[in-house]
Order: sequence, then C-alpha cells, then structure tokens
Amino acid sequence: MAAIYEPSGKAREYSPLALNIYNGCDHHCRYCYVKGILAGADFPTPKKNLLVDLRKEAARGVDKQVLLCFMGDPYCKLEMTLGLTRQALEIMTHYDVPVAILTKGGPRIYRDVDIIKSFKSIKIGATLTFDNDGDSSEWEPDAAGPEERIEMLSRMHDEGIKTWVSIEPVIDPKQSLALIERTVGFVDQYKIGRWNHDSRAACIDWATFGKEAVEILRTNGKQFYVKNDLAIHVTDLHPEERDADLLAIKAYITQKTLF
Repeated sequence: MAAIYEPSGKAREYSPLALNIYNGCDHHCRYCYVKGILAGADFPTPKKNLLVDLRKEAARGVDKQVLLCFMGDPYCKLEMTLGLTRQALEIMTHYDVPVAILTKGGPRIYRDVDIIKSFKSIKIGATLTFDNDGDSSEWEPDAAGPEERIEMLSRMHDEGIKTWVSIEPVIDPKQSLALIERTVGFVDQYKIGRWNHDSRAACIDWATFGKEAVEILRTNGKQFYVKNDLAIHVTDLHPEERDADLLAIKAYITQKTLF
C-alpha cells in the first residue's frame, strides 16, 4: 500500500492527498473517529516502511497537497521519542512536496520549525475545539491545551508560515465561535464542520452556528470552507466557500508558472 494516498469520503474534504505517519494517537480524545475504525487506536504505532516508501513516492514527484495526518496526530507524544514526523518532513521538503500539517500537539511542533521554514509550500494547522482547559482536559486529556495550540498558530504566523484551523468537532458552538474570533488576526484559512457520531449533536442549532461562523469569517476577509455535513444547514454559501480544494497548498512548480 502506498504511503501517500487519496483519502475518500469526509476526509477528502480536507486534502487531495494524505500521509499517515502513525496509526492511532495518544491524545485519547473522547470524540475520536479513529477509535471506531482502528483497534488499539489509543496506542499509536509507526506506519510500516513509512520512510522507505515515502522517499520512493516523493522522488517520483507529488504535485498536490499532502495532509499529515488522518489516522493519527503527527505530533502525538510518541513523536517526541521517535521523530518520524521530522524525518518525513526532511524527505518531503527535499522533493518539494506541498504539505499541510494538522495537529493538537501544540508546542511539540516547535522542534521542527527549522525544517518547516525550509519548505516552499507548507501550511500549519491546529484543531480547535474548546476555549478553556477544563473542557479540553475532559474531552482531549493528553492533547496540548487550547492556549498552547493558539500560541503555536500565532508563533507560526509570526515566522511567516501560512496557518489554518479545523473547527471540528463543534461540541459547544459558543466556544467554537469564540475560537474563530480569537484567532482571525493570525490564522489564514479555516475548515468548518460540525459534531458527528454522537446523538447529542442533534440538539445543536446548526443553521444558527453556521450562519454566525460564516459572518465572522466573511467580515474578517478570511478564506474558509464549510464541510458538507454543515453546509446542508447553511444557505447562501458562495461557490469558493464550498470548493474543498481551493485552500489546498499548491506545489511550488505550479506557483512559479503563475507569475
């Protein structure tokens, strides 16, 4: 099986291509969808033959955005011991692979800022779910706290790196809206979804949440994408707000041909 693959279903809304460095994650999030797919998801294991396969595929050329990761966090706690994400990034920057990182690891990513800054095409993102440590500790006990994730995004922005946020799952709409307002000054792009796989999500007024989220982002001139599950509740979305690949990082060779 290839290291870099095309995701399907809801995952395809996030990226045209993806790479899983770890299968599973040690953040122990209560809402994690991977637990319903992968046995032992709370105990991450490195992807078999990851670096060998990745080097071969990257050498052949990759011209679409590759997301790290869907089946585990690239900056889970285990990464600080094994360093596989760092090695994967070294390969991908060498071959100019366009990369999008999504993590709840917060400051763990700082170790790799030197490599990240060497990329011609990269963006760094965080999943934001709660605006306080109490709720975050209850739902995502071993992930970085909200302030750490927000600080990471701000620091990456200050380093001149494109930033993005995934607002999903939306467990408390007021907190999700507050997080958007809090970060619009240093986050470039947003992907907005809802809460799935839980009966309590049916009690949320998704139309109101979607309308308010869109209003904040439009007012602040932000690029954003509304995922399918939320979009059915929101009227008057613009075509670019429903284009799943519009926000994807472009390969450097493509960028050069535009000028």
